[in-house]
Amino acid sequence: MHSQGPLRPVEPALVDWNDAGEPRSPHYHDGYFSRDGGLDESTHVFLQGNDLPARFATDEGVFSIGELGFGTGLNFLLTARTFLATAPTGKRLHYWSVDRHPLRPVDLHRALALWPDLRHEAQVLCDAYPPLLPGIHRRVLFGGRITLDLVWADGLQALEDLAALSRPTVDAWYLDGFAPRNNPELWRGDLFLAMARASRDNATLASYSVASLVRTGLQQAGFSLSKRPGFGRKRECLAGQLDRRPAAVHTQTPWDLDGARDDAPRDALVLGAGLAGAHAAAALARRGVNVSVFDSGPSAGRASGNPQGVLFTRLSPQRSPLADFSLAAALYAAHVYRQMFEARELEPDIEGDVNGCLQLGDQATRVPAAALDDLNDIARLMSEREASEHLGTSVRGTALWLEHSGWLDPRAVCHALLQRPHVHLQEQRGPLQPRWSDDDEHWQLVDQYGAVIAHAPLLILATGAGTRHLDPVCSLPLRTVRGQTTQLPTPPSASLRYSCCHEGYVAPARDGELCIGATFDPKDEACDVRVSDHRKNLATLADAFPDWADYLYSVDPESLTGRAELRCVSPDYLPVAGPVADDTAMRERFSALGFDARELIAAPGVFKPGLYVSAAHGSRGLGYAALAAEVICSQIFSEPLPVARDLQRALAPARFLIRAIIRRESS
Repeated sequence: MHSQGPLRPVEPALVDWNDAGEPRSPHYHDGYFSRDGGLDESTHVFLQGNDLPARFATDEGVFSIGELGFGTGLNFLLTARTFLATAPTGKRLHYWSVDRHPLRPVDLHRALALWPDLRHEAQVLCDAYPPLLPGIHRRVLFGGRITLDLVWADGLQALEDLAALSRPTVDAWYLDGFAPRNNPELWRGDLFLAMARASRDNATLASYSVASLVRTGLQQAGFSLSKRPGFGRKRECLAGQLDRRPAAVHTQTPWDLDGARDDAPRDALVLGAGLAGAHAAAALARRGVNVSVFDSGPSAGRASGNPQGVLFTRLSPQRSPLADFSLAAALYAAHVYRQMFEARELEPDIEGDVNGCLQLGDQATRVPAAALDDLNDIARLMSEREASEHLGTSVRGTALWLEHSGWLDPRAVCHALLQRPHVHLQEQRGPLQPRWSDDDEHWQLVDQYGAVIAHAPLLILATGAGTRHLDPVCSLPLRTVRGQTTQLPTPPSASLRYSCCHEGYVAPARDGELCIGATFDPKDEACDVRVSDHRKNLATLADAFPDWADYLYSVDPESLTGRAELRCVSPDYLPVAGPVADDTAMRERFSALGFDARELIAAPGVFKPGLYVSAAHGSRGLGYAALAAEVICSQIFSEPLPVARDLQRALAPARFLIRAIIRRESS
């Protein structure tokens, strides 16, 4: 799966409904399910065919299922119900499913309404169902116990991405595409080989199909098979187990993969208690890790300390790693924050709302209107009049309405995440440096007096602009951008209904004040609050909201308060999220790339044991940090990635070192 081409949704499934109200595919001439025993059939073929009730009931950790053909999600709902009823509290389910032509939300709702016994599980799925954008959409459901990855992509491409990871990830497979005679593309030998490469030892599979081409392809891929009694009118169904895993095949040098990791640790340190650190700690804690979070000052005390921030993304007409990650991260963050509001971890209207955002200016018209016709569940154009009525004040020009955006109090987000079970916060600890100890193979945090205050086998660095001064990662080419916000008394008779992004941003008023900003000043590392920057913020807002101009120019900027902080950015404006490279060993292993960048070196990268970094989120911490944490934790725990393989490489901290090697730059 590659980030290229114009921005457009995947082609959704065409659905016809027969006289019994059952969904059928006119393209593949096959039904999605039969109401006559459909639940029992799925249970018999897939859950019992993989012996899942018994396997769910044992041990803890994570159990991973891979599915070909998500369809209506019926298999997922049955699996989720069975898992929640039988698995120990500490066990987690990871459900990965690929579909080239997913159902539209309206068809999903209609199909699942046929199963009233699954009403609760179906509502959870429908509420979390992602837009029909290509790529991987991660959703964490049922109190964090079940992770669902919905992959809208070609099956072979998605499986090859999954198989290319440093460790196999799947314990059981559901082969539930349309019948092989109608959809042969999903029953190919190369697809089965990718399945086998992505399978853990003794992984199992189940399918309703016993066609000879299916059995032959699976056996050639390394699975042993047996026929089981079928369900209803089907005489037989198929079960299997992996006997031998095919050798890994790399189509590109896997410098981003860590091939030498031990089992995931049960204790971890996170340095930094802002958005990046809080999301990292919460992601680790959800996986059962005891996390100690340290900060030199208070939590959310630096760049994450503004009273309000806007969750949004800038749509691009052309896909790229930056555009794809920005959009995927914002959609995932919106899902996370909605859950926090539903759980009352955040107070609606007081600490934020994921209720949309209006975008003005050139950014609003970058994506062609025709493309937006197919993306109206994400964004839609508004005329100047419609946008003004929607927002509650006059604006200039065409605007773009972003459905999955909103505003939040970053401080409240951090505090809520850091109060979760298994997370232990230690604030005001002064300057800390990470140091590796060969004696016990742990990372230590050392204070300014040389005392070791904590140690663990896993450390995630999430220190924003301060990352540049930490010894193990000081070679990363990070830089800073100063930004200042302004607290503005609400203009008389002004009522802002939603957040708005223009050349700056503004969120709905709180306690009689608006938070506006922010300035953008590279190469300026001072954090003093300046009257000149208040003037800039006022002028920028006046240009966006002409009805407010007289009031804004009458305000005395010297009477205003605000905050100035440093944002951390990378040269390509993507975050850095992943393991930290061993520079010397990496240069030695991949030196040949300096002579031929296209040479395939079939060896994994070399990384500092147990050290990861989440940084360079710029002004997008609210949008980027949650998905960055999932990228990191998925690598630590050998789970399927929440992003496509090319995005993992685009986020990898080692990317800068590999570029330097290719350019033959010295360290």
